[in-house]
Amino acid sequence: MSFAQLYGRYLDRKIVVFDVGCRWGFSNVWEPLAPHVSLYGFDPDEAECANLAERYRGRDVTFVPKALAASIGRRTLYLTREPACSSLYAPAPEPTSSIPELRCAARVGAQEIDVTTLDAWLAESGVRAPDFIKLDVQGAELDVLRGAAACLRDVRALELEVEFNPIYQDQPLFADVDTFLRQQGFVLWRLSNLVHYTDDPTASVFPAADVHYYDSRPVPVPTMAGQLFWGHAFYVRPETAAGGRALDWRQCVTDAALMHASGFHDLADRLLRSAARNCPAALADAFPSPQALR
Repeated sequence: MSFAQLYGRYLDRKIVVFDVGCRWGFSNVWEPLAPHVSLYGFDPDEAECANLAERYRGRDVTFVPKALAASIGRRTLYLTREPACSSLYAPAPEPTSSIPELRCAARVGAQEIDVTTLDAWLAESGVRAPDFIKLDVQGAELDVLRGAAACLRDVRALELEVEFNPIYQDQPLFADVDTFLRQQGFVLWRLSNLVHYTDDPTASVFPAADVHYYDSRPVPVPTMAGQLFWGHAFYVRPETAAGGRALDWRQCVTDAALMHASGFHDLADRLLRSAARNCPAALADAFPSPQALR
């Protein structure tokens, strides 16, 4: 059974998800939460937003053709060979010319665009602050976060694309984003989808090995050549990371929904068990076991 089928009746409101940089549409991980989730996608490409709106017609999905930044005004949008790589930061000439896999981010033009902030858009639209934000805006993630300082107080978790080495000139890197989010009361839960590049097309024929540790259990991981450039970072609230011990039981269910959709089933399991312990006695006997989701 889906999360919505098992636990939807325990959610006291719809979960709100913002996808900033929504080209190509939403991840299907949110489908098991329907009809208990409202999705909002932001992208400066008006044609892309119009196409996506048609594709998702009839669902609780809204597309907003706006560019988000740290402040309201005008910014230069640097256009790249692959439109999905376009950014508010100029592509760095060296990696985008010398590394074959990064030539998609080579600059092909520029245009001036209007930008707004997430806080300003929320104030104008009347939409409730999101529970979850996904950010993939090609190096401008910290700009968007700085323009969302007020709404971040209500956000429970985030997924961001982060760069460890620059693809764009003067872009904030992972350390900058991490510092800001910790100042806003978040903790790093996991790094995933770590992407490495090399300027030597033959280098990847030399395999290597790494080890990930989960508690005391080592898990060998095959690796290949190249320098780490970017990946995905997941952030949660400290009380969520602690399994919901200090949370209201309904908040545990909401956070569990977000963690289950994000693929962190161990954390979702802990949050649901905490909800079962702390929910009203009249609900406790019928509260579904998390094992039904496995």
